[in-house]
Amino acid sequence: MKNNIISLVILIVFLVAFSFIFSYLTEKTNKPLPASSSLLSITELPKNDEKKLFENQLSSRDNYIFNSLNPNLIPLRDWSIKEPEIQAQAAAIFDPDGNKFLFQKNIEKSFPIASITKLMTANIVLENLNLDDVIKISKQAVMTYGENGHLVIGEELTVRDLIYALLIESSNDAAMALAEKTEMVTGNNFVSLMNKKAREIGLTHSVFVDPIGINPQNKSNISDLIKLINYSFKNSFIWQATSIKEIEVISKNKKIVHHFKNTNQLLGELPEVIAGKTGYTEEAKGCMIVLVKHPQKKGQYLYVIILGSNQREKEVKTLINWVNQAFVWQ
Repeated sequence: MKNNIISLVILIVFLVAFSFIFSYLTEKTNKPLPASSSLLSITELPKNDEKKLFENQLSSRDNYIFNSLNPNLIPLRDWSIKEPEIQAQAAAIFDPDGNKFLFQKNIEKSFPIASITKLMTANIVLENLNLDDVIKISKQAVMTYGENGHLVIGEELTVRDLIYALLIESSNDAAMALAEKTEMVTGNNFVSLMNKKAREIGLTHSVFVDPIGINPQNKSNISDLIKLINYSFKNSFIWQATSIKEIEVISKNKKIVHHFKNTNQLLGELPEVIAGKTGYTEEAKGCMIVLVKHPQKKGQYLYVIILGSNQREKEVKTLINWVNQAFVWQ
């Protein structure tokens, strides 16, 4: 009898102790953020009227609770920082590492993309030609609309040199010279190769009618352009080229020197900007894609995309500054 009483007492003490420890750990885990914080995961982003209702229901900032160990809750949105006013027809900031938009405007609507087209051109060329292949510049290539590149009829340049002209200087002459050589090697129409590749990689709202981007019927949307950027990393030379601020290229006979300067004016101006491609036509207005250093992960990027802007560099700057203020990576 005495032994039973002792056992019962021990059991009661154990249960009380366990209950105390469990309550302490639960309170510790669910402890809310300090009142100074106003952070919310982008994955919990309320939409339109739901967002307003959601904010009205919050009695204090202490209601924002998150688990920093959960990658789905990163980055954290600081709602005290308002969204930027972007006048471009379409715009986005995309985090490929988290596969999420941090900002978006008209991402599914198609617009003319001007020389952003040349990213697809570069992919087709690099999948069919070698960087050291030599191309003799034709009269037809030099007569192409546009002056960037200043190629000379009859000069010989490597594919590498012409990719620099294509992506750094945004040379239309280089685009045509590369397209001519690719057609000669493959026996296929270059634009057909562009559209075939678009279908292969899931660009469902993209159409290409020339390798340059001068025709306003070269169209895409931001969702497709993100797929194109992701695919382009298979050809790392593309983004290596667009990261170069300026470069000199010499013809094979050493007689002609070209100085190519990047059309991306933010390269070298903003330390976050690693690489990018610009485009402009009267119909497309200013277009721009830039790769921006990831705020937390070394070797990773954010994509900032602008289509149809009258102030493309200014609006890209606005988006970069905003994302640095409006989000926190733990």
